[in-house]
Amino acid sequence: MHAHLTPINSSNAPIATGASSGPDDGACPTRPTLTPTPTRASAAVSSPAAAFTSTDRSPFSGAPDVDAAAFDVVPDRRGTSSLKWDFAVERGRPADVLPLWVADMDHATAPAVTSALLWRTRHGIFGYSDPDDAYNAALTGWFSRRYGWRVEAGWNTVTPGVVPALALAVRALSAPGEAVIIEEPVYYPFREVVEDNGRSVAAVPLVRDADGVYRRDLAALEATIEETGSRLLLLCNPHNPVGRVWSRDELAALDEVASRHGVVVVADEIHADLALPGFATTPFASLGEATAARTITCTSPSKSFNLAGLQVANILIADARLREAFRRELAATGYSQPNVLGLTACRAAYEGGEAWLDALREHIAAARAHVEARLERIEGIEAAPCEGTYLLWLDCSGLIDAAGLEANELDDFMLRQAGLWLDDGRIFGAGGEGFTRINVACARTTLDAALDRLEAAATAVIARATKTARRGRIALSA
Repeated sequence: MHAHLTPINSSNAPIATGASSGPDDGACPTRPTLTPTPTRASAAVSSPAAAFTSTDRSPFSGAPDVDAAAFDVVPDRRGTSSLKWDFAVERGRPADVLPLWVADMDHATAPAVTSALLWRTRHGIFGYSDPDDAYNAALTGWFSRRYGWRVEAGWNTVTPGVVPALALAVRALSAPGEAVIIEEPVYYPFREVVEDNGRSVAAVPLVRDADGVYRRDLAALEATIEETGSRLLLLCNPHNPVGRVWSRDELAALDEVASRHGVVVVADEIHADLALPGFATTPFASLGEATAARTITCTSPSKSFNLAGLQVANILIADARLREAFRRELAATGYSQPNVLGLTACRAAYEGGEAWLDALREHIAAARAHVEARLERIEGIEAAPCEGTYLLWLDCSGLIDAAGLEANELDDFMLRQAGLWLDDGRIFGAGGEGFTRINVACARTTLDAALDRLEAAATAVIARATKTARRGRIALSA
């Protein structure tokens, strides 16, 4: 059973999210001092607006030093309305299951984000808000620095998330009954936003090579375009769940096919910031102006900075016609001003979170390597090569064969025998059977607890299958 999680530093006290800033350095203090009856002078200082304009540089850019040990703090998330930790029973899972399924992290966000949110909540007024010049500068600066991609603030439309944006794009750019292309196995909302909006899915399978690396079958893709007449493709870049960070050459080859057939690409790049060290995400629209004119790029800091609950995504559309079609669909939902704390967090992440993000990427790479090493002791399970995201795609076909299971029994094995709540591969569509997805964005102790459970359960089920098979051979020989 997985016990309530507590910090594991030697003092048994939570590791601080960051050091307090000096009064003159322009940075937001981690713990603002709240005074019950501020004077006229102190009231001005307590205002976030005053703090943002009282210095030549943004207060969000003064990030505390990164403490890599913070990634191995084990927080107790129970009782926080956490989808991951608080809703097992409501979703039909055992109460003591260890959840490594949904894609959020068991890591506190970057200290720069926490500091900015403290400043904003100190103000105490949460009225309607819109992206301002400072937000736009943070957004465009991020893509310029991290990707060498020059985007314009006017391209951006803020939505509550990437999945809603995918649905809006499907409605804006296709008609009921028309086909929309997806590449399976893929993040399961891709299929859902197509089918739930009365369109048909045209699924093109990814191909796994001899080294376990997933590739795009361009011939199959082109044949599907020609057969269905589809003019819309949902791209997952980097790919969830298989972990590919598509190379520039691979994306250029996709672009060539899409261009010849007049296909608009909706690129889900929510995991772009989480390319592992040694890999780099290429935004699809950054391939060139012509490509950008046929692309809707869906971005968000929610995965890379663990901000999903703040519900903010930035949808970048260079082409005015596509942008207007998308915005019409958004307006039809009645949505207008975004979550003010989401805007605050996004700006802070993009202005002061880079060092923290790079430390996180190293932590995830180490976690991935640790899982791969541990899997060498677990018969029948191996991780697909991973280049990005904190989600590992585990091939359990060997375990299924050795244990005498059916592929559709894998999730029940993980849940009932291993005590693990993972995402079964079948929900990701064609090619997912026999796989499972595990979230490694957690402390090492949590990850080892999961691997211990998995090893014990796999060893036991294979031993039972071997014993049963031996008895059968004895009976036949008799």
